[in-house]
Amino acid sequence: MNEIINIAFVFDDKFSDLFRVAAYSVAKNTKSNLAIHIVDCGISEENKDLIRKFMSEFKNISSIEFKVPERVEILENYTIPAHFSTAIFYRLAIPKVFPELNRVIYLDCDIVAVGDIGELWKEDLNGRPFGAVEEVGNFIDPETVWRKRMTLGLPVGRRYYNMGVLFFDCGKFQESKIFERVVEFVKSTRIPLALPEQDAMNVCLQNEEHLALSPKYNFMPFLMLSKRCFRTIKTPVIIHYAAVKVWQLNLNKILIKILYLFGVCRYTLGVILCFWQYSDRVDGKKFSSRSIIPTIKFFRILCSIKFCPEKFQKKMIKNTTVSYE
Repeated sequence: MNEIINIAFVFDDKFSDLFRVAAYSVAKNTKSNLAIHIVDCGISEENKDLIRKFMSEFKNISSIEFKVPERVEILENYTIPAHFSTAIFYRLAIPKVFPELNRVIYLDCDIVAVGDIGELWKEDLNGRPFGAVEEVGNFIDPETVWRKRMTLGLPVGRRYYNMGVLFFDCGKFQESKIFERVVEFVKSTRIPLALPEQDAMNVCLQNEEHLALSPKYNFMPFLMLSKRCFRTIKTPVIIHYAAVKVWQLNLNKILIKILYLFGVCRYTLGVILCFWQYSDRVDGKKFSSRSIIPTIKFFRILCSIKFCPEKFQKKMIKNTTVSYE
């Protein structure tokens, strides 16, 4: 446990509870020492004290620091969807906010780590400024592909990456002036950006400026609709709830629809329930697993009437690690 892995988060008070769930899962499943670097986009002192107290419980967290980024007026005034905050832009400023770091892994707050993040830390960036996971799940439907490319003007062959997990080579990222290029694009474009910083990054950068990481480092529930990912991702390291905000929606209805439409693939329920496996162990228990008990019981009924393939039934029950009795 001698090596220190640098982990960065960017958030404001709106996401402080989700951060604790994410940080808990990372610390619990990582053997190496961790240094937590937080870009403070509006975190109250009360929440900072709560975070420090919570993080002090983990022996493998060697340090935690908060730094306020230099605010950029055009980003602060940019109109973004209500479920985002301007903090999303400042993930691209991490190498600038923490110039002393050589490498750092950025994580969204809406993730849980179910494996050792040291696996990602060992990846070779091959001289690229950063690594990211291609958002395969958004590009299954040809109509979706066409609509995205038409809206953003992406040329044929340009890959589209998700920014929920990023592995930075801080020096090369600074040299490439990627943050500045994105700011300039946001300032000058008239293209409607549904995912502002992510869309801007994908328009501005060429394929060779990214290293394509394995989807296991940014495994999104909707990726399960991709046959390629469904067949290859057996053991995800990081689950990213990019399209399924399980703590906000009526989970029972969602899961019942999933169970009905897809006949219960062996990942669906287990992946979604991973969030509660960790949130139930965070102070405050804001995100309770009690609301999903009816769905678990419904699932067992479906299994009993052979609704899903028999070979998946035992595996699903085994993979559902949340206590629901």
